[in-house]
Amino acid sequence: MDRNRNKIRVKLCTLNPPLWLRQFPSGLSVRGNCEFVFDPAARDYDWFVVYNDLPAPYLEEILACPQRNSLLVTTEPPSIKSYGNDFTKQFGCVLTSQPEWALSHGDRIFSQPALHWFYGLGTDQLRTYDDIVSSSALGKNKIISTVCSNKKQRHTLHNKRYQFTQDLKQKLPELDVFGHGVRAMDDKAEALDEYRYHVAIENYRGEHHWTEKLADPFLALSLPFYFGCPDATDYFPEESFIPIDIFDLEGAYEIIQRSIRDNEYQRRLPYLLEARRRVLEEYNLFTVLSREIETRHAAQN
Repeated sequence: MDRNRNKIRVKLCTLNPPLWLRQFPSGLSVRGNCEFVFDPAARDYDWFVVYNDLPAPYLEEILACPQRNSLLVTTEPPSIKSYGNDFTKQFGCVLTSQPEWALSHGDRIFSQPALHWFYGLGTDQLRTYDDIVSSSALGKNKIISTVCSNKKQRHTLHNKRYQFTQDLKQKLPELDVFGHGVRAMDDKAEALDEYRYHVAIENYRGEHHWTEKLADPFLALSLPFYFGCPDATDYFPEESFIPIDIFDLEGAYEIIQRSIRDNEYQRRLPYLLEARRRVLEEYNLFTVLSREIETRHAAQN
């Protein structure tokens, strides 16, 4: 990519760089005043960003920018991964949803970590930003789905999610369950496109930590019954999802039954459209990075 000297050049180190291009309008790796480059060998950049960890075989980067212009994006909650102080202190700033007791840093951006989307990530076909923007809610002729693998780790909410899903399926036979070890899918869109409602359960519950579990149904315009991030309404319209409690099976079942009966999907569709817009435009990783980087870059000049 030829360098645009009017842009801040950002090198992003991540697994499967080509897959990220689908999150840019028109597939052009520019957002705001930032130009993103994914070449692991690139040496001409103003900022250096690592998404979760340095991918093999590039396990070390001799910075071509000031250390203060390096940023780590964490992707996992503290119940899954500890990033370690020796690792995180190498970066000038950290974008994280981990609480401070789990990850302390002199320049913490405590916010949703702008995780990548699984919706539209098929083996043979990728749905791009433009594809998703132009899609409609037509063709949703099935009622309700969920994605729940057969993982049952007890140090996370995996086991509780699995048990809740099994119990809910007994009470709600129309619930279609997808996931590894249950009903395999090549693309999460298979569990969303035809469904008006979707049960979305995070494997960790903490402030600012919402993931593709919530973003994907928004992208598909499926109304989520959601358990997870307690401050999700700070990010999305209150009417764009319906909270449930997986520790209260009967209560969750009643909420789901009543919502389907009252056709909440149709009433809330305008809010789903707004939630989708926010996922695409405001909480897209590259929008978040460009916003944070531009602010810090301007303060240096």
